[in-house]
Amino acid sequence: GNLVTASEESYSGYRASHAISNMLRWFASVQIRNIACLGGNLVTASPISDMNPMLAALDATLNICSASRPPRTVLVSDFFISYRKVDLNPDEVILSITIPNTCPVFEYIMPFKQARRREDDISIVTAGIRMKVSPSKDSSHFIIAEASLSFGGVAAKTILALNTAKGLIGKPWTSETFSFARKQLVRELDLRDDAPGGQTEYRRALAASFLFKFYLSSSLEISKDVNRVANNDIDFQEGSILSEVIQPRNMKSADLS
Repeated sequence: GNLVTASEESYSGYRASHAISNMLRWFASVQIRNIACLGGNLVTASPISDMNPMLAALDATLNICSASRPPRTVLVSDFFISYRKVDLNPDEVILSITIPNTCPVFEYIMPFKQARRREDDISIVTAGIRMKVSPSKDSSHFIIAEASLSFGGVAAKTILALNTAKGLIGKPWTSETFSFARKQLVRELDLRDDAPGGQTEYRRALAASFLFKFYLSSSLEISKDVNRVANNDIDFQEGSILSEVIQPRNMKSADLS
């Protein structure tokens, strides 16, 4: 729920849980993690929040309630209106946060954070990147079926790189695809030279480097998932989305680069 502390959130399970746990390792200090709650972090609406880009990339929703009006739900990505302003009325509170499960194979979510110190430091740029892949029709390679890229530290609020994500969907999982996407991302993150915090070129470069790092790390995970499916290490329920994911017969690790 809303009042779960940052320490209690750090559990393992699906890839979404692992990504959240990995980000929370560098979230403030142990003392703060033991008392800070996720709802408070969201309502604070810091433009360089560590967790908000992760939740936005995961399509998380906020369950909001009030004593005087019906409950409602809001996507985390729509919750931030402008600098330090959120879609929450004075008589409303965040009751809970719903985070969809990610698939155990062929869906990847990773957090990224760059700060001047490794621990207990304010971020320069943060990100949450999620993608789902599926085999091509001829089973010769993977294509990107879903993409969500969210960033903090590059605007007055947490944002989604919608144009870059749209350009990735349907494209093959190759280094060429991600090289083009990095250039598109730099163009999309149109930071003014006089933007608060400065270092605009550096921040754009950081965001682009996060995307390339995601490609390299996820390529390794795709190879592992191919082997897991081949060895029947994944239980597919009949009729589920996962049961329709067939291992490409000619797929090799070399095909992922």
